[in-house]
Amino acid sequence: MSKLKKISGISAVGITVLAASSCGKYDDGPNISLMSKKSRVVGTWNVKSIGSQILTNGYSLTLDFDKKGSLIETIAYSGGNYSYAGSWAFATNKENLMLTANGDVTMYEIKRLTNKEMWLDDDVSALDGDIMKLEAK
Repeated sequence: MSKLKKISGISAVGITVLAASSCGKYDDGPNISLMSKKSRVVGTWNVKSIGSQILTNGYSLTLDFDKKGSLIETIAYSGGNYSYAGSWAFATNKENLMLTANGDVTMYEIKRLTNKEMWLDDDVSALDGDIMKLEAK
């Protein structure tokens, strides 16, 4: 009888692990995180690519997310640097990220959100649907 209890216990643990790993909020992960979504967003992020276009050759775009909802967008290139103040907020049950900068409001679907990577899809705002890939600075 004790063998049956062990098998049942192992089966219950296995089912729980499988169920937990398949219930991630974002399409590209992570499936499980011990950090809150807000704490994963807060910080300075470098935009590495937008769709197939990789940002190089002296051009950079940096987004700095503050824990109180403030946003600073910095664009740097050979002609100079420009910074715009704005705000950020989660939307749609934390599945989307709304960014407001320089008077423009853009809604992004969060595809991936870890403490080192964030992938945002602008398809929810009826633009071209390119995924913006960011890395934590």
